[in-house]
Amino acid sequence: MIDMRNFKSIDPISLKAFYYASQTLNFTKASDFANLTQSGISQHISKLEHELRADLFTRVGKKVFLTDEGRTLSDYCEKYIDLTEKLISKVSKESQVLKGLVSYAMPDSCLMTPHFQQLLEARVEFNSIELNVKICHSEEVVTKLLSGEIDFGFITKDLEYNDIEKILFAEEDHLLVASHKNQIKINKHGDLKTIKLINYPGMDSLFERWQKLTFPRNKPYKLNNLNICGEINSLSGAITMVTNNVGAGFFPKHCVENEVKLKQLQIIGQSKNNKKNPIYLVSLKNRKHTQRVKKIIDSFWELKQ
Repeated sequence: MIDMRNFKSIDPISLKAFYYASQTLNFTKASDFANLTQSGISQHISKLEHELRADLFTRVGKKVFLTDEGRTLSDYCEKYIDLTEKLISKVSKESQVLKGLVSYAMPDSCLMTPHFQQLLEARVEFNSIELNVKICHSEEVVTKLLSGEIDFGFITKDLEYNDIEKILFAEEDHLLVASHKNQIKINKHGDLKTIKLINYPGMDSLFERWQKLTFPRNKPYKLNNLNICGEINSLSGAITMVTNNVGAGFFPKHCVENEVKLKQLQIIGQSKNNKKNPIYLVSLKNRKHTQRVKKIIDSFWELKQ
């Protein structure tokens, strides 16, 4: 006897509208990804909230966040999309059909590694996947991961969180550099107070690790006690200011290698210790990634080899 089950279910278009809104936390961006109007996104989400009798989003000021019920539905959407991708792959006998949005975040310095450029060049293999890349410091990467805003991320600090799994992805050297026109010397005591520095978001952690490796026996300085002669809100802008002799700066080696090679910058202080600074790939513990997210993560590991 045929099982006459109730096939009443949630409208897939409403799920689609909610999914992109939950991934971007921005109804305007969600409308672009879902190919709907912004009012359409709002209407479908209102319809879902009515059917589920639960609020899916909450607003704090101008920002939108998922509620607990919203996160539950977002997890369901991930599983639904994952199962759909597997079904299509099996039925069509194709290797994989990968579509949808993958969001990840990383500090500015990671954007300047070869891996990101190589990923964009290799993207022809998965050009149906939409990439949403956010640039922010390591603590903010973790915050976005915990809130469900991104699928995975990269951090350049050894941060510990119970719900976060981190895997060593790469290592980097940190350097103090200045323009070749800037004659700077550091005495054997590591006195840094006379050096004029350019500050930018994230440089404080680079400075702390550089100092610990270069002068491990010295009493550490705090960055805010040094001579900051200029500030800018981007790493690339800071490199430009240092190259133009505004001041010196601390940077990951891979970010300034070209300028050093062209003799636009000189290395002022470099650790004799072979120990390097870690870059971690981070994701939520016990979270099963969709096929498209796995594809992007696997691509990073393949490019690293």
